[in-house]
Amino acid sequence: MTTGWKYGKILKERLLTLEEPGKVLPFDADKGLVEEITQKFDIGAVVSSLQGKDEKEAYKALEDLGKKLMKLTIELADTKYQDRTGEMVEKVYKQTGISFPHRLSRYVELSIFGLRPTDRWNISRATTKELVLQVSACAVHKVLEEVGIKGLPCKGFCFACFEAAAEKTGDHINIEMPKTLPQNGMCEFHISI
Repeated sequence: MTTGWKYGKILKERLLTLEEPGKVLPFDADKGLVEEITQKFDIGAVVSSLQGKDEKEAYKALEDLGKKLMKLTIELADTKYQDRTGEMVEKVYKQTGISFPHRLSRYVELSIFGLRPTDRWNISRATTKELVLQVSACAVHKVLEEVGIKGLPCKGFCFACFEAAAEKTGDHINIEMPKTLPQNGMCEFHISI
């Protein structure tokens, strides 16, 4: 009998506490995060400013935007708009040492949600070795098409977002893009460690 009691006590000490008395955190992203990000970044205006530029120049400008967006997303997500998900992801990381894919995925998802809340996207695979993100409706790509910018300079935007998030989490990632919206009806990103 005492063995079961000791085992139960050990388990209880190892389990994560999901609630802390007096500390209220929502489980979902705060709408304020979206409002703050969209106030600071107007993707339509940024893309319109790229009219007349070639794909390489547009790629570089969107890459810079991606880095700035992720930096702001991380700052807001870890401070002013910290939610229960973020808190638990960090607790699990501290207890297990497993960072990928959950910490990186949280930042990536919040950056998409923050700047492009109407995009359609899906995490189709998330393991400790690989994260697969599919985007089937992308506001950035749509605006690029509308202003006549050819190619996929928005790839620089997405890759920069992933890399900035990985820099924050300390994950050393490889990114591949086997599918694109123009050819496959979706952009598919394979992010692996």
